[in-house]
Amino acid sequence: MALLLEYLPIIAFFVFYKLADIYVATGVLMVGTVLQILALKLLKQPITTRHWVILAVVMLFGAVTLLLRDDWFIKMKVSVVYVAIALMLLGGLIWKKRSPIQAMMGKDIKLPDTAWSRLTYAWIIFCLALAAVNLYIAEFWSQEAWVNFKVFGILGISLVFTIGTGFYMYHHAIDEETQD
Repeated sequence: MALLLEYLPIIAFFVFYKLADIYVATGVLMVGTVLQILALKLLKQPITTRHWVILAVVMLFGAVTLLLRDDWFIKMKVSVVYVAIALMLLGGLIWKKRSPIQAMMGKDIKLPDTAWSRLTYAWIIFCLALAAVNLYIAEFWSQEAWVNFKVFGILGISLVFTIGTGFYMYHHAIDEETQD
């Protein structure tokens, strides 16, 4: 259920883009993102900082897109979100001297500190690369190509990168039983 809630706004965006246009789809994305937060609250699911950041960015860039009738803003939302994630990860490394990924997952997965740092830097680079690719596609490709990239391309690329992350973590995992 949580997985469906995670992707419902983007699925609705895609469907309404195909049925209507980018502006209707943007409005649906805005409503869907608010409903996502409400549903998470009702289901007593955790609402993470990422959810709040995405909500804020969707509402801001969506509103500007609709007010100005300019799809450039909703296209930039994707890059802004990925740059924000990269900056949060980098900020955690710089100011807290600890990987934010380690802070989230370190209780369940034991890795050497260097592995956590490398993993975090890999995610920073990945997020910045996605932001750059999104900017390129938004600027030089058609609106339909951008929508397809946003919905399917980013999902596929993220899935592959996440699987790669899993292999990296498995390879570097510390077996606590053998350490005793």
